[in-house]
Amino acid sequence: MRKFLASSAFAMLVAASLPLAAQNVKIEREGEAFKEATAQALSAAAVEDAIGKAPSGKSQIVFFRSASSPGDAVSVRDAAGGEALVALDPGMYFVVTTAAGSHSYATADTGPFPMDLEPGRTYYVQTIRNKKGGTQLLRSSADKFQRAANADTAKH
Repeated sequence: MRKFLASSAFAMLVAASLPLAAQNVKIEREGEAFKEATAQALSAAAVEDAIGKAPSGKSQIVFFRSASSPGDAVSVRDAAGGEALVALDPGMYFVVTTAAGSHSYATADTGPFPMDLEPGRTYYVQTIRNKKGGTQLLRSSADKFQRAANADTAKH
């Protein structure tokens, strides 16, 4: 009889703790990291709708510059061939479609900016001109691109 009561009490404790465990899962699932990942996925989908998907078997890179980036246009070129792709003024973006694989890009002030591109993916690179006038390429995301675009639109 004592064995039965002990196992019954154990079963009740397990049953009582189940809702608490489910709540913990819910809290973790709806935590800040989950919300941020969801927001980034929605942002990437919205940007993809606006600029289009990478063509089948190809990759695309969105080079962008915030309207708040100071100074003259930033020239972006293919580092391997030296071919100029675009001169980005503040608030502009440019989409490059290319074969998947290894590529390098550069500005007047930066050496090769290497990228390993997968087919069917879109990559984001922010171009900046710092306060001293130097240029830089920075890996970025659809979310940052959208925020820069929204901030730029709000100022006009």
